[in-house]
Amino acid sequence: MNKRANERTNPALERICLFVIKLGAYLTVFTPLIVNQRSFFPFVTPKTIYFRILIEIMLAAYLILVVYFPRYRPKINSVFVSILVFIFILILTSFLGINLERSFWSTYERMTGIFTFLHLLAFFIILTSVFRTREDWEKLLSVSILVGVFLCIGLISASQASSRGGGTIGNTSFMAAYLLFDVFFALFLFLEKKSSGWRIFSGISLLFLIPVLLTSTARGAIISFGLGLFLLFLGYLIFSNQKKLQRAGCFLIFFLIVLVLILLVLQPSFVEDKIKQVLKDMKPRFVVWETAWKGFLEKPVFGWGPENFNVVFAKFFNPCMFLSECGGEIWFDRAHNIVLDTLVATGIIGLLSYLFIFGISIFKLLKICLKKEGNIFAPLIMMVLLIIYFFHNMLVFDMISSYAVFFLALGFISFLIEEDRDPFLDVAQTPSNGFLHNKRIQQIVTGSVTVLIIFLIYFGNIQPYLSARNLVNMIVLAESLEEASDYFDKSLNTYMEKYEIREQFAQKVYQVSLESGYPSNIEEFFNYAEEEMKKSTEKNPLDYRPFLFLGKTYLAHYRISPGSKTIFPSAEKTLKKAIELGPDNQQAYWYLAEITLFKQDHSSAYALFQYAIDLEPRYGKSHWYLAMAYKMAGEYDLAFVKLEDAKNNGYNWKSNMFDLMNAADIYSVIKGDQGLITIYEDALRYLPENAQLWANLAASYANVGRLDKAREAALKVSELDPKLLPVVERFLGDLQLE
Repeated sequence: MNKRANERTNPALERICLFVIKLGAYLTVFTPLIVNQRSFFPFVTPKTIYFRILIEIMLAAYLILVVYFPRYRPKINSVFVSILVFIFILILTSFLGINLERSFWSTYERMTGIFTFLHLLAFFIILTSVFRTREDWEKLLSVSILVGVFLCIGLISASQASSRGGGTIGNTSFMAAYLLFDVFFALFLFLEKKSSGWRIFSGISLLFLIPVLLTSTARGAIISFGLGLFLLFLGYLIFSNQKKLQRAGCFLIFFLIVLVLILLVLQPSFVEDKIKQVLKDMKPRFVVWETAWKGFLEKPVFGWGPENFNVVFAKFFNPCMFLSECGGEIWFDRAHNIVLDTLVATGIIGLLSYLFIFGISIFKLLKICLKKEGNIFAPLIMMVLLIIYFFHNMLVFDMISSYAVFFLALGFISFLIEEDRDPFLDVAQTPSNGFLHNKRIQQIVTGSVTVLIIFLIYFGNIQPYLSARNLVNMIVLAESLEEASDYFDKSLNTYMEKYEIREQFAQKVYQVSLESGYPSNIEEFFNYAEEEMKKSTEKNPLDYRPFLFLGKTYLAHYRISPGSKTIFPSAEKTLKKAIELGPDNQQAYWYLAEITLFKQDHSSAYALFQYAIDLEPRYGKSHWYLAMAYKMAGEYDLAFVKLEDAKNNGYNWKSNMFDLMNAADIYSVIKGDQGLITIYEDALRYLPENAQLWANLAASYANVGRLDKAREAALKVSELDPKLLPVVERFLGDLQLE
């Protein structure tokens, strides 16, 4: 009685806390619509910050609520336990992994570290503790559906193709993964609710959601949607109370098994062609998956720690990644396969804990379906949704938008499992602590919660958000290195992992150094960038990328300061460490070879360039670099051979004016003006408006006596750049004399 009396003495507090929690819950489902172009990774960072701040505000209200009102404390069930186990394993493997800081905070590009997962756990606990009726859940799911409709309307009405794609989510695959949830939420309301209002709402929503999903380029999501509809239909037949429908379902399963076996055994031409096409399209994924598998085998039990796939990818890098047939992407921080991603991050123990969430949820939903009591669409649809979500994630990975609806779905599943129980059990059955019922203690707890949440909001979210804003200002707005350095200093004011920030500043200094009018004090900024990048190598001693970019920064520094005697040793040491961490990645060999060239050690440089070629002979850029090394040494015959090898292996140096001029120097020695005419004519197909190229062609035509062609090319020069008319007139006058 005393406990009940204590709860009833603060009805206003209960109403306020519930209002804050429910409003926050409705606002969280708007996360996919949040975009801020002034933030670093505008489709990721603002969403995650928005979601986490809302969860923290909800958590403050919830913690106060459970102190005063024990009946709102979490109800333990199997789904809740499975999530707790998974989060515990994530935390454990983070401490046992190679980079706790990155595992906890993640990066601006992903924002899916332990810190975010703790918010997702809080989201689940709050929802399952406060949303206790089916009406509560139907309203929340309907708001999520509405957000999906808003997203689709934005996509349909976008005036530019670049605004379509993933809409406010920014990526088609992530957008499609999110829409899968809203589609099946809408199907649930359409099939479950009998009232015309709900039917109209969910039906119209589906008219927006399904066409956008099906017209996206996310083939995995489209196949998942089709699979989901089939499983839903099959499940309805099997779990129906009607024997005829059950027999039809069993027959359909048997028929499909036989059909698949026949197709696999006989393999008619259309099946064989389709399999070949799929295997070809999937080759880039297979290469990355092979890398992930090697990483798992090295640390099979607890993995490398969440968010550390980039280290595994670099260590087991496949040199073919530079080729278009392998995707042409050389930086991966995900395996694009939920099983392999989880294995690499958390080992076999982590994968089992992840699968446990799906297994126990599907098992509990299956039990509800087998009871055949009432409408089975709710448990059936949620079971199908879990299956197709897992299937879809075999080709992609989650971001905050899909994680949010996934945990929302888990919360609803938890409700369905507990639905038969009294939503507010007798307080006597609810575990409570008499210590917390002391009024003074309650006030202390309330004050402590408030301070903690303010701390989390500022240091965990506002500070990283301001850092991301300053990083964008450094990249986009800064007009000088001094200004860029100021923004850089401000962006470092965060507890998040700072590698991305340091790399962007180093890249900024590097780009300025390539300009003809770089500032006289640029060495100060190179020194600053190098000192900061060294901190990244110390924080990430197993990560190839910071060592590579630090070595690249040293190299750029030496180009503008060739008299320095201190840069060489640092550059060599750094790049050799990069090669040790990523022995099959060509990039470090290129940079180290260039440094060796500066030291006039040509034979060692040739060997390094050749080793890069041997790693993947089909990659033309490696041949190009060796050609330039031969050119620098004056070995034009060898340079010409490698120039042709570069062209034959896909490196199109004719489309780049800087590369073209380097190639022209080699051609002029080996082939003379006739050879130059050939490459200039080919190059003009790519650069038809380049006046300098036409001028060079005119000169070569004149040198071989093709005066008419020389006049045509010269007139083209004056047409493209009238300022050169006096020069052209003198050239034409000289031609007349000839």
